[in-house]
Amino acid sequence: MFDRSTPIAVVRRLGREYGWVAAAVGLGALVLICSVPFVTGVGTNWISGDPFAAPPRVAPTAGSTPSPVQEEAAGPPTSAAPTATPSPSRTPAEAGTQPRPATRTTTTAPPAPRTTAPPPAAAPKAPVALGPEGGAMGLWQMLRDRCRSLHRDADARLRNWTGPAENNWECKRQGSQRSELIDMQAACRSKYGSVAFAQFSNGRDAFSWHCFKR
Repeated sequence: MFDRSTPIAVVRRLGREYGWVAAAVGLGALVLICSVPFVTGVGTNWISGDPFAAPPRVAPTAGSTPSPVQEEAAGPPTSAAPTATPSPSRTPAEAGTQPRPATRTTTTAPPAPRTTAPPPAAAPKAPVALGPEGGAMGLWQMLRDRCRSLHRDADARLRNWTGPAENNWECKRQGSQRSELIDMQAACRSKYGSVAFAQFSNGRDAFSWHCFKR
């Protein structure tokens, strides 16, 4: 039959023989824990049970620059509700007089004058040739008729043969030494009407006269 008192006796025996070893190990661990702040320079942070207590200050480590920490006042935060300021009440005189709306004055700018370019001038029409027909002979016959309308016995001739066109044709009466220049414009009008005019094409040719109209 197994004896229950045997393990208990063994434990007691071991406790008497090796109890000093356990006590020495525990004491060494306690000394080691207590010497940590002195060796490392960092103290143990003790947290207070007061919820409104100020947080503990931590000593700066060697070689670090201390930063300024703003200290806050200990104690619970207090918030005060702002006091409402009553607005001044309007007097009956002010309530009865309402500001009149400002009158708007609208000024209409006059319309800018329209600058319309004038229509381009029509190109002058080319003159229309009327005559005389028949070349040099037809011109001589027209001028002879002009001279005989002025003098019955007059005839048309050249002063300087076929020289310059201007101031060369004249009316010469038979048996008279006097002569007069023929008005070429009047000669054309008497032949073709009042709208006709005379013009030469060569200033050195007396037979280059013609009658035109526009």
